[in-house]
Order: sequence, then structure tokens, then C-alpha cells
Amino acid sequence: MMVQVKMSLIKLARLTAVLFGVLGLAWTWISRPDTGSAMPALQASTRVGAPAPAVTFGAPGNSAITLDSLKGKVVVVNFWASWCPPCRAEMAALNQVNTDYGSRDVIVLGVNQMESEEVAIKFMTEQNLGFMLALDRDGLVSQQYRVSALPTTYFIDKAGVIRDIVYGGPMTRPLIESKINAILGQ
Repeated sequence: MMVQVKMSLIKLARLTAVLFGVLGLAWTWISRPDTGSAMPALQASTRVGAPAPAVTFGAPGNSAITLDSLKGKVVVVNFWASWCPPCRAEMAALNQVNTDYGSRDVIVLGVNQMESEEVAIKFMTEQNLGFMLALDRDGLVSQQYRVSALPTTYFIDKAGVIRDIVYGGPMTRPLIESKINAILGQ
């Protein structure tokens, strides 16, 4: 009797393994990417080497900033919030880089994450920050850039291609400068 129970358990374990294998293959088949449509060689993406997604950022006073309008310049896109300690810690370095590299067609674009315009401007003023402020009021730009942690910083070349990404922080001035210099070829 004990042998029969043991054989039944072995058969059940094998059947369960086969079932999970079939389910795994079915899930892989169902969730595969659509390859039926032709994809352009360089499709906008949030990966290094791909064109940065062409987005429109909110700006103070209900104005807007388009990433396309910044082509021809190296753009450091830094996603931040005033409540984020690592974001706060790297602001002085970003500001100094913006000042030092501004004459070399480098722009720091600080994208505030879903805080009010008043909170973002107050923080920028209190910290004496002079770089460009963008507002992601509803979080849609963060979704397009797949921002899952703050701060997240994208380094975009003059042609609009993502050349590097730094997740987390705080970044130091030498680190930021090394990323920019690599893009500028120095």
C-alpha cells in the first residue's frame, strides 16, 4: 500500500511539472512582442543608444518645453522631487555643471515629479538653482521615461540620443562631468 501511495505522489509531481512547463510555454507565446510590423532601425526608447522619447514637459506659468527644441545641445534630464534626500544632495552639483558647461551647449533640465509648481519653484529659489525647470505634473513623462526611482538622470547627446543613464543618487560633480565629457568627446 505504501509503495502505491509513493508511486502516485511521484506521478502527481511529474504531472504538475509538465503542467507548469506547458503553462510557461503558453505564457511565453502569448506575451511575445509583435514582430509582424516593421520597426524602424532607431525607435525612441529609454535605452542607451536609442533616441530619447520626444516629450513635452510642463514648465512654470503653464508653458511647455519640448525635448526636440533642445536638439543641438547636450541635455542632462534629471527627474527629482523636493522631498527626495538624494535628489536634494545632488542639486548643487547639477547647478554647478549647468553654470560651467552652459557655454559649451550643455543644458541641465530638472524635471520635478508631480509636485505643485509653487513647491518646485520655492525649492529652486531656496537652493539658488539656475538650471531649467520642467514640471511633470501628472507623471506621464516619468512613465514614458520609465522612471521608477528618484533621482534618475538621462544624458542625451546633441542628436537626441540617450548616451547614459544614472539611476539613484546623489551624483557628484565629477561623475556628472565625466558623463558630459564622454558625450562631448573629451
